[in-house]
Amino acid sequence: MVTSTFGSAPRPARPWYHPLHLIRWAIACLVILYLIPGIYLYFIQTDLIYHPVPVTATEAEKQTKAVNLVLWDHTTPGASGPQGYVRPDFASPAPRGTIVFFHGNGDPGWASVESVGPLTQRGFRVFLYEYPGFGTRPGVPTEKTIVPDARALIRSLEQADFGPIYVWGESLGSGVAAAVCADQSLPVHGLTLVVPWDTLPNVAQSYYPYYPVRFFMTDLYDSVANLQQFHHPICLIRGDEDDTIFPPLSINLFAHLPNPKKEIVKVGYGHGDWPMDANLSWWDEAIDFMAPKNSAGL
Repeated sequence: MVTSTFGSAPRPARPWYHPLHLIRWAIACLVILYLIPGIYLYFIQTDLIYHPVPVTATEAEKQTKAVNLVLWDHTTPGASGPQGYVRPDFASPAPRGTIVFFHGNGDPGWASVESVGPLTQRGFRVFLYEYPGFGTRPGVPTEKTIVPDARALIRSLEQADFGPIYVWGESLGSGVAAAVCADQSLPVHGLTLVVPWDTLPNVAQSYYPYYPVRFFMTDLYDSVANLQQFHHPICLIRGDEDDTIFPPLSINLFAHLPNPKKEIVKVGYGHGDWPMDANLSWWDEAIDFMAPKNSAGL
């Protein structure tokens, strides 16, 4: 005889403390705890990349005047305010041309004034570019706002007979410089990258190895891809003890750069902490590769 179980009483529900329930709850809690920091990183990524310090117009004027700089008053059409700082004699002849300088992520453009003297001493005029949102410049700093604005500036300088134009970028500025130079029509004749990275997602991944942050970055600054078609001299300068942009990132970038290229490694130094004295030979080594002297010695 066959006994049917149809209509038999259902199995009693497992209590909340049953091992299977506890395992499922534990897994769910771990997933949530893992996702929350990742979501937080996604929403604050811009703040992690850019660190503009609010400065009043009065304070900016005071600080720039103290280091013999003035705001560039020939603003490119469409730009949000003056695009940077120059010496008062910027329009004077400069036998080797103009260097547009892109600074790091924590200071306004005029804080890079210590580089102006060594570069000017070697025959250049220097334009210290200011990112939107930094100093007194309005706007929000992002790759999409900075790069087109900087390209427009470079074209305006060339049209105003301030060429030949060269580009110099440090830290964040190296990513900006490479992105700017991705435009093959831009009149840039040489490039120097100081403590640079290969791609910004790789930088983020090196800081947060347990999260797939590279997949949700909004600003990429992919210097490897941006410079593949740049066929002018590129000088890369890095410290072998850099704990901000880790050396493998700079090494990987250099390996993928097209020729002509040159690498200068500052042994025993980190993220731009090497001596900046204008008479040091590394200035000449970098500059003479980026902008070779002509037969007249200029």
